[in-house]
Amino acid sequence: MKPGAARILALLAAAFAVAPCASAAQDDKVIDVRAVRPPTGNSFEALWGAYAKADQRGDQEGRRAAHQEIRKYRVERNIRSLEPIALARVGQGLRRLDAGELDAAEEDFRAALALDPHLPDAHFALAQRDMKQGPFGILSAIGDTVAGLTARLPTILGRHRLLALLVPVGLFSMLVTLGVASLALVLRHGALLRHDLEEFFGPDRSPLVTMVMFVAVLLLPTLLFQGYGWLPFWWLAVLFLYFSISERLLVALALLLALAVGPVVRGLEGRTMAAQNPLFVAGVQALEGSADARSTQLLERARERYTEDRDLSFLLAAQYRKAGRYDDAGAVYGELLRSQAGDPIALNNIANLSFAAGEFAAAIPRYQQGLNAGPSPAVAATLYYNMSLAYLQKFDPQPADEARSQALRLDPGLIQQYDATWKYEIKNENAVVDLSLSEDELWSKFQRLREGVSRQNVLGKGGTDVLSWSGGVNRFLGFLAVFALVVVVMWRWRGPRMFTMRCVKCGTPFCRRCHLGAAWEGLCTQCHHLFVVRDGVSGPARNQKLLEVQREDEKRERIFRALSLVFPGAGHVYAHRTWSGLLFILVWSVVLSLALLGGRLLPYTEATSRVTTPWGLVLGAVVLLGVYIAANRARPDFEILMPAGRPPRRARAA
Repeated sequence: MKPGAARILALLAAAFAVAPCASAAQDDKVIDVRAVRPPTGNSFEALWGAYAKADQRGDQEGRRAAHQEIRKYRVERNIRSLEPIALARVGQGLRRLDAGELDAAEEDFRAALALDPHLPDAHFALAQRDMKQGPFGILSAIGDTVAGLTARLPTILGRHRLLALLVPVGLFSMLVTLGVASLALVLRHGALLRHDLEEFFGPDRSPLVTMVMFVAVLLLPTLLFQGYGWLPFWWLAVLFLYFSISERLLVALALLLALAVGPVVRGLEGRTMAAQNPLFVAGVQALEGSADARSTQLLERARERYTEDRDLSFLLAAQYRKAGRYDDAGAVYGELLRSQAGDPIALNNIANLSFAAGEFAAAIPRYQQGLNAGPSPAVAATLYYNMSLAYLQKFDPQPADEARSQALRLDPGLIQQYDATWKYEIKNENAVVDLSLSEDELWSKFQRLREGVSRQNVLGKGGTDVLSWSGGVNRFLGFLAVFALVVVVMWRWRGPRMFTMRCVKCGTPFCRRCHLGAAWEGLCTQCHHLFVVRDGVSGPARNQKLLEVQREDEKRERIFRALSLVFPGAGHVYAHRTWSGLLFILVWSVVLSLALLGGRLLPYTEATSRVTTPWGLVLGAVVLLGVYIAANRARPDFEILMPAGRPPRRARAA
């Protein structure tokens, strides 16, 4: 959780100055001179100091000029997220919002988004400003809140946090959904298994023994100390032969999802371990964040430790450039080119340093040298793109247009992204773009390591998919074999008599093969004669059967109401409305999982509570209420109307 937004403005300047010295002092008395040098005039610390002084004087023109300089250098140095200064502007805007200065507060919030487009605090603060307008600002506030929740998604850590939230929520929801649906299927088909056990033990066996065996079969995983989490899968295996086609499709889907659990969990574990690696965090800061003294120190130490790893040099040079230390960045790229003269990425980045210094004539040959090295299409498109900008600065439009055409031919989507991201605020020009590790390469470099480097020199080679099927061999895969074995054993146990079904009117279990002549459309012999043939049934037998049918209807109604009251959708699964019931259960489970896990164990956002609102809980409560009402209103009809006097279908004559 970030510090209070209201304190950020006052502490920011001190934090910038103290952090490098404090970090260096902790390095066993080894002082890094580069880390403790005073900030240069074009550093963000110096620019923010100029902004703060102008703000204290009430100099609006000075504030605006300092802010424009900060934005200019953010674009020039390819900084996607200038978070410290953006947070300071949010804190400043919140103070003005509390003072009733709505327009000035909105200006600060939008200025913060200009410095860090992925800052959720600024969006949430804008939502609070919208609510100050009364009912007319509600729609805008909702839009800003949604924007705040999704602001981090385009970033590396934002996507990781989303994955770290969705995977546990998804697994918990699927487990709950499967458990509730399995329990409903046990209530629906368990009587058939008990009937087969009674036939197996014979009429001489006590009903209590049969019931004990029935319960023991259902609870076998817990009796074998395998855990109650396996009960839903076990119930699906034991009752599989009694299921309808739609219910068997549900079982197949559950098994496929279970097989994916191992790889997904293993992949998330690998990414979580990498996200705890300080070097990985420093790498993310070098790719997407602003200059950070601690990250720079970590990369410097790692570069000394892993001398053959060129990736760390690229990350360190990116940090130097973000801090305005162009000479240090050029020295790193010079070392890289001395060891590998034709490296197109190093050539592109060192040419960009010449571009920043205004030496366009020196930058163009380096771009061309990088193209002569035969780089990948994306790298070549970037080289052509930067070369076109260098020609424009030399007022040479024809080769600039030719270079841009080549860039668009190689990768038009990438060039459009560059145009949208790295455009200066005032002048209609773009900044040259540095090259470095991709997101996948960064993950694969530190995967499954809380410290150190997993793979060296991954730049340009592509990253391995961390969410791979390497975790496919797990207990769920073993249960697939157990499932097949249980189904075969059940089939062999009952043999040709495995045709037990339940009468749709009175609920009496019977063998379809034994009652083949009368068991038409799921009716037992007596119900068939009573409701279809309507003859051959005495008065007392008719009354007794009608009472059984009435009790069965009342029983089904009670079970449906109880299941729907506890967990909406479970009653529909019990009533053979498998897919609609499964949908209700899944939505209910997902909302409850988000309410229990999200915002507590797994936060939706890292924004401070000063700007966030509990709208998510309100929305979740509305969704739960809607699901509850819909599930109970969409009650299935247990009453089955049978056509009178319709004879059973006869077989064709040969």
